[in-house]
Amino acid sequence: MNPEISMIKAQTFTPIYSQLEDRIRFVINYADYTQRVDLWLTRAFLLKLIPTIEDYLDQYDVTANVEIQQQTDTAAQSQTDTPTLIMTEKEGYLVHSVDITYHQESRQFTLLFKTNGVEVISTLTGPVLRTLLKSIFSSIPKIDWGISPQWIQ
Repeated sequence: MNPEISMIKAQTFTPIYSQLEDRIRFVINYADYTQRVDLWLTRAFLLKLIPTIEDYLDQYDVTANVEIQQQTDTAAQSQTDTPTLIMTEKEGYLVHSVDITYHQESRQFTLLFKTNGVEVISTLTGPVLRTLLKSIFSSIPKIDWGISPQWIQ
């Protein structure tokens, strides 16, 4: 890691589509302003990242058949209302790569989001990572981006 790049440990993830930017603002640690980081995920990057992570999950996650219950849109809205998000918006960092590592002993995945200014790390179980992918996918304007709504099951 470059000493000039800070490392943030992700506790929460909030993906929000920005129509103006036509990309996903991926807010890390929304409720903790001192540890909050806003990342940008572009369409081109996501169209490569999502299937790659899905393939990785299918290869390593033994809990693939576990039914995952997603949060409802209402529950997600109550934690991150738009006016507060706009008022607390930080400079966004463009994600240029994500390193994924699977840990056999703990059966968890470590994600390292890399940008030119900050790196964000998080360790997640397979079901939580699948839920995160679905959350990101639900924030994408599928029709505008030419994506089938059934792309991720």
